[in-house]
Amino acid sequence: MKQNKAGFFIQIWGVHLFIYYLVFSLSIRVFNNDYDELYTVLLGFILGVLGLIEQIPLFFMMPILLMLILIKTKLKQKWFIAYIISICFAYLSNYLWMYSNNKHDKILFSPDSCNLMYFIIPSLIVSIACNWLLFKNKYKRI
Repeated sequence: MKQNKAGFFIQIWGVHLFIYYLVFSLSIRVFNNDYDELYTVLLGFILGVLGLIEQIPLFFMMPILLMLILIKTKLKQKWFIAYIISICFAYLSNYLWMYSNNKHDKILFSPDSCNLMYFIIPSLIVSIACNWLLFKNKYKRI
């Protein structure tokens, strides 16, 4: 990969991780009606990168590696499609894993339980939309 493609790859995932975990944490705060310390939503990024939200340490590496495999093999010129496939496959397979282990309704640091799919899907939609809006010109050039 050329330097500009490597830098672009890092930008894609930096934006994705920040937006995804920000929306995920914010939606949990809204679900719990906890608006007192809303600034702690930024901690969701740290917890997400550590893998505490997905219940698998360093989970974020899975979609990154999957996208890298896709752009090196089948989708060399279609990075945005590789990005969408990798995050949807990774996060939804993680949900299926949590569901099979009966952990799909456990919200981190929350006494309430709710199906995590209500937080995963909106977070993915927002992160995909933000990624497209920020990088659509770069996606078209690759």
